[in-house]
Amino acid sequence: MRYLFSTATCCLSLALAAPALAEAEREAEADRLGDDIVVTAQGFVEGEISKSDTPLIRTPQAISVVTADQIRDRGITDLNDALRSVAGVSRSSTYGYYDAYTIRGYDTAYDSLYFDGLITSSAAGTNYELAGLERVEVLKGPASSLYGSAPIGGIVNLVSKRPQESAFADISLATGSFGLLECKIDANAPIDANGRLLFRINALYSEQDDFVPNASKNRLFLAPALTAVISDDTHLTVLANWQRDHDRPWAPLPAEGTVLPNANGPIPYAFPVNFPGEQHPVVNQERKSIGYIFDHKFSDAIRFSQTLRYTHAKTYWNNWVFADSFVDSAYDANGIQQGHVIGLLLYGPFYQTDKNFGADSRLSAKFDTGSISHAIIAGYDYRQVRTAMRDDGGNYDITVNALDYLNPDYQAPLIHDPSLAYTSNTKSHQSGIYVQDQIGFGDRLFLTAGGRWDWVNNDGKKDSDFSPRIGLNYLFTPSIAVYASWSRSFSPQFGWIQAFDGSSLPNGHGRNIEAGVKIGSPGGSLTANAAVFDLVRTNVPTADPIHAGFYLVRGEQRSRGFEIETAWTPVQGANLSLAYTYIDAKVTEDDDIPPGTRLGNVPHHNLYVRGEYELQDGPLKGLSASLALLWNSDKVADSSYFYDLDGDGDNDADFKLPGYVIVDAGIAYRAREWRVTVNVDNLFDRHYYPEASGSTRVAIGEPRTWRLSISRHF
Repeated sequence: MRYLFSTATCCLSLALAAPALAEAEREAEADRLGDDIVVTAQGFVEGEISKSDTPLIRTPQAISVVTADQIRDRGITDLNDALRSVAGVSRSSTYGYYDAYTIRGYDTAYDSLYFDGLITSSAAGTNYELAGLERVEVLKGPASSLYGSAPIGGIVNLVSKRPQESAFADISLATGSFGLLECKIDANAPIDANGRLLFRINALYSEQDDFVPNASKNRLFLAPALTAVISDDTHLTVLANWQRDHDRPWAPLPAEGTVLPNANGPIPYAFPVNFPGEQHPVVNQERKSIGYIFDHKFSDAIRFSQTLRYTHAKTYWNNWVFADSFVDSAYDANGIQQGHVIGLLLYGPFYQTDKNFGADSRLSAKFDTGSISHAIIAGYDYRQVRTAMRDDGGNYDITVNALDYLNPDYQAPLIHDPSLAYTSNTKSHQSGIYVQDQIGFGDRLFLTAGGRWDWVNNDGKKDSDFSPRIGLNYLFTPSIAVYASWSRSFSPQFGWIQAFDGSSLPNGHGRNIEAGVKIGSPGGSLTANAAVFDLVRTNVPTADPIHAGFYLVRGEQRSRGFEIETAWTPVQGANLSLAYTYIDAKVTEDDDIPPGTRLGNVPHHNLYVRGEYELQDGPLKGLSASLALLWNSDKVADSSYFYDLDGDGDNDADFKLPGYVIVDAGIAYRAREWRVTVNVDNLFDRHYYPEASGSTRVAIGEPRTWRLSISRHF
């Protein structure tokens, strides 16, 4: 493995450094030509996810940033699509409905999403509105040395829009496929004449039917923010957020009839499992939060920052139907499913309330000891999650509610079972102390070393852990660097994963070895990041072979791969970007799942390419066009359990999802303060299945859709 790291790093350095040096010369020439040239490539955008102001080129870990402008230009409305352009990220499974993704081969659907540096939490899943975001940040690999318990693959941080010094307003209207109607506003203004009080508000209303019949979405969103400039060195920003979703969700389909054969023919694409009329599914979510970001500079060298937030969220769903096994299931001699009556799982009425509190306080200091420089951060982080759930009784007997996909009867009454009603209350909290020092040996070599001590309490079950990280960066020039790092992660086991003797199962652990190169041209018109990585996850729960329903922690998984991201402006007005990942992620040890089984929903190859060009002069100046391509090679479904579908003794849980290529296109025209944009996703209307959580839950890829938006800047 060390030869792979060293060879790949050297090759990447040579291959990427040459165009970077040439780009510096081109930037100098551009300066001589004047100020009319528009440079559109995405440079190194410094993020908050590193908890410091250390430039990304000196950070010994891969970090990617998707900006608000990129989200706008691509017509993106959900987080899954925003992350398409991030190397190492692919779709994960929360039934095709909630935000879900894998990072570097590992499922990070839960406990990986942060908002302004503080974790979000909801056992029911979330869909965050993007209209109020300044950017989306992705830290790849273990984040536990700064954030505590976290998935080994990485974390995502959503950065909210903050008040600015100048007054402005952006208003936009949009329409599109399936009756889309959307209006939003982003308004900012100083409140007082001295600019000591700054106010900004983002608001959105959106409604749309979905591509699956009997499904729709309706959203209200409001995010006010107030910044008080107490002094030149002291700032306080109060951030509030309210999001209300009233949805009629769709549900995934069985594998047999979509990606696997069925003797009765394929299930119609976008076949509705949920019922119309008075029995339509309901998923209502309301999330309210308020908090602040405080920052004080004692001097140019010492700084204190604190982020705090309280969130209150409510979730309600009813009549949410999911497909399960075929009621009339039978197999022929070739193992082909003969059944066509789909057994249904009926969920709800279900109620959940989440009350979350988080605070992160940190002190940073910069100083020199002789010729050696230090950039230290030390902090204390606390989070608490209280969840109350109540279910009035769905029905999980698939013979009671069923649907024949050859002749569906949506008038049949859905039957609930009140005897299945239950209530649940949970409480967890975690506190951690972290320290990190970036030591500079001159202006080229930087050593980053740090660690975090955590104490976790989940419903009275206590545990502790330590998560270190060490990394080295070497800068050939201020804009070309190579790096290598080693880090560890930890994550408590889910509450329902228990040992037979009632004892707490050990925390899951992860180890990452990573090396790469980071390049950015002086003018920001060329950036490139490339890395090779080796991640090992240990203490993976496996089914107890003696005591059914209980678990042991003897499993191990490994993910190795290579990734590259680059953005380049080759000529005036043009922008090219690319993100490619190769991942080999598989089970290496398990009592239940055969070693060598691929990890679920992870393609070996994941490629995203986008090109854009805007006319710089002439009568059509301001007209631009874009084209993007997403390719995922084949992947397997959720392979975290053993499931014999047809009774032949083989594991059928890791059936394959075919690879797919999706093409998106866009046209925009910008004139003075106006902008008109048309985006078409899945231009060639390909049918595809992006992820699956099991043999009965294969998510449907969205067909061709279009979106027309008109915006005005004031």
